[in-house]
Amino acid sequence: MAITGRTRKILWIKAGGRCSICRVQLVTEGTDTDDPSVFGQEAHIVAKSPKGPRAAGIPGINSYDNLILLCGKHHKKVDDQRSHYTVERLAEIRSEERRVGKECRSRW
Repeated sequence: MAITGRTRKILWIKAGGRCSICRVQLVTEGTDTDDPSVFGQEAHIVAKSPKGPRAAGIPGINSYDNLILLCGKHHKKVDDQRSHYTVERLAEIRSEERRVGKECRSRW
């Protein structure tokens, strides 16, 4: 099953529309003649493909818990540097993202 619209919304909202590594905003402003540009990428922590980075057969491959929002640069880096960006490291990055979100919510 593909990533659902609901899962996409949750991912983007919890990441604050920012790359989970560098925190760059993943949408540009529109112009007088063009719409805004969305350039964020929904990346799998455990690869969807059996030959992909950090591949393992897990249920719920397209679930929120197996996704991380990245900019193009970091998506490429995460997939190329598999030894550094392990499942555990990416999960840690995601937990830091959640902590930032909680801090923001507590201010309101």
